[in-house]
Amino acid sequence: MFEIFSYWIFIWFVLFYFKLTKYNPLLLLIIGYVITFGELLYLIFMGANRYNIIKFIIINTIIKLIPILLIYNTKTTYKDLIVGLYMLLAYLITMVIIKTDPFKFYTTIINTYLYDDNKYKSFISIIYDYIYLLIIDNNGYKRI
Repeated sequence: MFEIFSYWIFIWFVLFYFKLTKYNPLLLLIIGYVITFGELLYLIFMGANRYNIIKFIIINTIIKLIPILLIYNTKTTYKDLIVGLYMLLAYLITMVIIKTDPFKFYTTIINTYLYDDNKYKSFISIIYDYIYLLIIDNNGYKRI
């Protein structure tokens, strides 16, 4: 979980939303959403299957789009940007400490969606798959 920067930003959003921090993550959420939109176009262009595209959209709606919509009208300051840069620096330092190449890691994540190779599934992706299997049986019929 430490490897996914979007989770860090989502946790920051939760802290901000419940007024446990005064620093607003809106700018990083928007940047993350723009990057995610590019990743979605890449997955579609490269021919990812429908299940993985829908999963990608749902997961990123939950961790990026909904938070953006919930705090869109809040004020952002220069300090918010600085805190975001510090968070990015802390993230990169964490990646060095756990000896993970961020570019290789994110390539592996995209390949998981693209090729179903399952070398790495994020925590939220595993939860999504589990919930999907609880609701839909092997024949594609809803259980509920």
